[in-house]
Amino acid sequence: MPETAHPVKIRIGFPQIISVETDDIVGLFQQRRKSRGPFLIISRHYGLALDTAFHQEEGAVPILWPSHAQPHQLWYFQRTEHRGQYLIVSVANGLALDAGVSSELSRQPVMWPRHRESHQRWRLHPTEDAVAFIIESVRTGHVLDAPWEAGPETRTPPTLWEKHGGWNQQFLIVTPSGGPA
Repeated sequence: MPETAHPVKIRIGFPQIISVETDDIVGLFQQRRKSRGPFLIISRHYGLALDTAFHQEEGAVPILWPSHAQPHQLWYFQRTEHRGQYLIVSVANGLALDAGVSSELSRQPVMWPRHRESHQRWRLHPTEDAVAFIIESVRTGHVLDAPWEAGPETRTPPTLWEKHGGWNQQFLIVTPSGGPA
C-alpha cells in the first residue's frame, strides 16, 4: 500500500455477535486457519447468516436469516482430498451444502447427504481486503450469492451466480463468539 493511502476502516456488528473492526480482522487473519469451527457464514452485504431453517431432510434449501448463532446457523468446513476444496456441513443436520449438477444460473443450493462429488466441494477465495470470502462451487464455477431481495424477514435462499465480486457475493466466516475464524 502506498504511504499516502489510508486503510478504510469498517465496523462489523450483528445481533448477538460482538462487533469487530477491520484492523482486528486483518490482525487475526492468519489465525483463521487454526480454528476448526463451527462457523457462521454471514452475507457481507446484508448481515444475514446461512441458515438451515430447521430443515432435516435431503434436498431442503437453506435461507439467509438474521444471525443468532444457534446450531442451524453453524457450519463446518471439512477438508477434502482435493487441495483447497471443502465440504460445507451443517452442525444441525449433518447435511452438506450442494450446488447440484446443473450449471443453470440463479439456482439455489440444497442440503444433501455427504458424497464429496464436485457439486459438494467449494473453494474459498479471500476478498481483496481479506475481510470476507467468495464461496465458489467446484462443479460450476458459480459462487454463492445473496439475492438483492434478501432481507431480515424474507427467508430468501442464497443463489448460485456468475462471479462479479460484489458485496452480495462476499461472506464473512466468523466464530459464534464474534471474532474472525
